[in-house]
Amino acid sequence: MKPREDRQKVMVKARMRSGASWHDVCILNASLHGLGIQSAERPQRGTYVEICRGTQSIVARVAWAKGHRVGLRSQDPIFLRALLNGHSTAAPERAGRPIERRRALRVPQARHDQSRLVGRTMEFAGIAVIAGALALSAFGAVEQALAAPLSKISKALD
Repeated sequence: MKPREDRQKVMVKARMRSGASWHDVCILNASLHGLGIQSAERPQRGTYVEICRGTQSIVARVAWAKGHRVGLRSQDPIFLRALLNGHSTAAPERAGRPIERRRALRVPQARHDQSRLVGRTMEFAGIAVIAGALALSAFGAVEQALAAPLSKISKALD
């Protein structure tokens, strides 16, 4: 039997993707190739899950599941320091991975300013279209008003 890897007890909140859905989990212990987690949603043994914390991402297979506790086995080494800090310095982030919505920075003021800018642009465009339409109708009215006298003057000069 293989000797068990040294485990470090931790208590770290993370997100787990199982199938198409995301769930909150708590990482209870970690070793070089394994994690012990606690989750309200228990994946089936043998399925693959993705654990995300900050920019660190771990893809692992469920080795065992009992109650709300789950043991995960990863093929790649787990960088514990990066996992605890919430950022990845040792392993590059995978390209093409869909970004979870909770990772996106939420800057309400920037969003508010962007919305105001779009609103102002739409307002300016609307006023410009209305002003153009009024100018064309005024030009048409002036042309109609001056058409009869100018035709009389033109006939008189001939």
